[in-house]
Amino acid sequence: MPIASYGAEIALQLRMVPLFASVSTPDLAALLADAVIEDREAGTVLLRAGEPADAFFVLLSGHVRLTAETGGRSDTVEILEAPALFGEAAVFDHGPNPVGAETLDAARLLRVPGAGFLARLEPRFDLILSMLGGISFRLRVLVRQIAELKLKTTAQRLGGFLLTLTEASDGKVELRLPYDKRLVAEKLGMKPESLSRALARLAPVGVKSRPDGIVAVADVARLRRFSLEEDLA
Repeated sequence: MPIASYGAEIALQLRMVPLFASVSTPDLAALLADAVIEDREAGTVLLRAGEPADAFFVLLSGHVRLTAETGGRSDTVEILEAPALFGEAAVFDHGPNPVGAETLDAARLLRVPGAGFLARLEPRFDLILSMLGGISFRLRVLVRQIAELKLKTTAQRLGGFLLTLTEASDGKVELRLPYDKRLVAEKLGMKPESLSRALARLAPVGVKSRPDGIVAVADVARLRRFSLEEDLA
């Protein structure tokens, strides 16, 4: 179904995607004139690594796992939550998809055919400059994620992830993991057994995990202080 049929709700989500954040509403509508909304079931393969790219996606609801093939094994690169852009790199550089993409649950996506998008973008140098700012923002986010993988302990990374699941700044909360612990471990760049040890390390900070996917946090502010500490020795 064309994007125009969905109106303001989709436009608001697109504004939260750095690539489109500075693009005016009329320009955005023109760029995405042939984009369509698609509803996909869990386990749907959206992209295959190494295959030609003819479209990119904006995740509007649900979760998508990005994967890369290493040594004949499929490893998780990132787990995306809405709203999120993916698949654009291969479209922009006319190369094959560097990663695969698969839905983890029922998902709604905006599929943007690459050829039409690039043709409408090419004569608009002002839009290209605007989008470069969004790409730069994404690069800064990736650099920060890499720094956290190198500089923070597994317990700190897990603590930081748990904090993204709540808007509370203090007090007691119960959080539901958005997907199973194996995928949480992959998202955070650790093995499942490392995640278990990280949860044990968080116990003295007031974090307790339950088998039903609920994590109880006794004091959000205390967990935040722990996750931001530079030296846990």
